[in-house]
Amino acid sequence: MADALAVWLYGTKVATVERDRSRRPRLTYTAAARSAHEPGTPLLSMTLPVRPEQYPQGPTRVFIDGLLPEGDTRRVIAEDLSLRADDTYGLIRALGRDCAGAIVIQPDDEPAPPLASTSTAEPIDEDELADLLANLRSAPLGVGGRVRVSLAGVQEKLLLTRLPDGCWGRPVDGTPSTHILKPEIRGYPHSVENEAFCMRLARHLGLPTAEVETVTVKGRPLIVVARYDRVLHPDGRVERIHQEDFCQATGRLPDKKYQEDGGPSLRVVAEMLGTVDPASLPTLLRAVALHVLVGNGDAHAKNYSLLHEPSGALRLAPLYDVMSTLFYEQGELAMYIDNVRKTNQATSGRIINEAASWGLARSRATQVLGELLNAVPASVEVAKAETPGLPDAIPNIVASQLKNLSS
Repeated sequence: MADALAVWLYGTKVATVERDRSRRPRLTYTAAARSAHEPGTPLLSMTLPVRPEQYPQGPTRVFIDGLLPEGDTRRVIAEDLSLRADDTYGLIRALGRDCAGAIVIQPDDEPAPPLASTSTAEPIDEDELADLLANLRSAPLGVGGRVRVSLAGVQEKLLLTRLPDGCWGRPVDGTPSTHILKPEIRGYPHSVENEAFCMRLARHLGLPTAEVETVTVKGRPLIVVARYDRVLHPDGRVERIHQEDFCQATGRLPDKKYQEDGGPSLRVVAEMLGTVDPASLPTLLRAVALHVLVGNGDAHAKNYSLLHEPSGALRLAPLYDVMSTLFYEQGELAMYIDNVRKTNQATSGRIINEAASWGLARSRATQVLGELLNAVPASVEVAKAETPGLPDAIPNIVASQLKNLSS
């Protein structure tokens, strides 16, 4: 297998990926993985349970494509690497040393990846950081030179490693990135404050949420998101935690992330959660209610994920990429709620109906939703105080949505 790729997970080579005669990727679990895990264990993905047989192109491509950037980001990176944008195998070969989750994908003839640490990052100063941010259109994610990283999505973002002294470093030569830096989205004013407020509101409402902060670099506001699939230790050691989004988990390519395009429904997500972690269902209900409260119509299947912990336990990942799209007059729901398709038309009754369709008792769903709604006013005030520059229109949207849900 001269051109094969090795898939490493928690220090073990668990699979190889190779191309068939038609250059389509196929995945095979290693003997080590098969001996350590029972057949049917969703080691890499719910759609790739451990088995002796080779996986064909379909599920292999779904999983790998879910690790790669989308849209113009993918096209620009592919051009820079002299690859076609549809060359899934070539792109993951080039970018797979730092992906979402805990896996490392690299040529099979290379030695095992070193222990993950921030010590191998290349320190940068504020001027260099500003240059990286200014060049995100031509070098998305910061890819270039010795930086080979991959992360799904279409929004401009920069992947960096936070060093023990708090400074930033470029994740060169497979160094794990630990943070995502996102500048204001073109055409969406105050997107930094918008996302920061919504994420802080979620945290104050008791939802598991990726940690965020806002900073300014050379006058440019940024939201900095700590990767929930990384555990950063004071001495610089980094633990990767495996994860997959619900497009990967349900066997959909990234272009199927919206329900109207054939993506999974909330019920499909809930049914899967019910098989692996029923205790996550109330958390999913709270997340759905939060998205309605802030008017987030972009909570699609790639913005919900499953954590695969080293113990083998699976649970709903913390929330991420939450913002009010209603602030930009975009009110369509990415995933319908009891067949309601607009954020400002989803009532408490509809949310409870949706939760009941997952198997949650109506009394339990009513309790969970009521407790969340009661905590909203105080949580909004705290999140507002933490987010300077937040337009009043955004908390006003929350107040309006709360009124709809409380009536």
